[in-house]
Amino acid sequence: MNQWSSRLSLVTAVLISLSFTGTAFAQAAAPVITKSFSPPVIQLNENSVATITVTNPNPVLALTNVQFSDTMPAGVDLITQTGGTCSTVATGGGMFSINPGTETFSSTSSVLAGGQSCTITVLVAGIALGTHINTTSPVTSGNAPPGAAASGTLTVVGGAAQTGVPTLSAWMLMTLAAALVGAAAIKLRA
Repeated sequence: MNQWSSRLSLVTAVLISLSFTGTAFAQAAAPVITKSFSPPVIQLNENSVATITVTNPNPVLALTNVQFSDTMPAGVDLITQTGGTCSTVATGGGMFSINPGTETFSSTSSVLAGGQSCTITVLVAGIALGTHINTTSPVTSGNAPPGAAASGTLTVVGGAAQTGVPTLSAWMLMTLAAALVGAAAIKLRA
């Protein structure tokens, strides 16, 4: 009886171990978020479109309550949403919120089916020269671990006036042309 008891304990331990291993394999993979700007390089006060894509990497399992937020860095002005499929009928509904005054927006998708991706696009303006790195929040869901944040880079460069190369207004060009004509006429008389 003692031998049976010890074998039964061993079999029970193996079965419990296998059930936990099966649970670990069945856990959902975290959602994946990416971010980019198009165009990635703009002139001062010009616009670019930021695209944020959220993907459910699980082939079969749907992710629920998929959320992220984003705050523009100093030097980048959030203008408006231009499109996207997150928080629409394509993702079972949800919510999108944008607040240009605080340079923030957020998105919640009710359901992201297995293998499905959704996007949000927003219009921004480069209001300060330099390289601006914009990082989202981590992407979360109701039934998977959080996914890492995503970053995109927007570079704002200056035009001729901002880089130190002198330019002339139309009036100044006409004045210069008149002065050159006058100088040429004096030179011809001499």
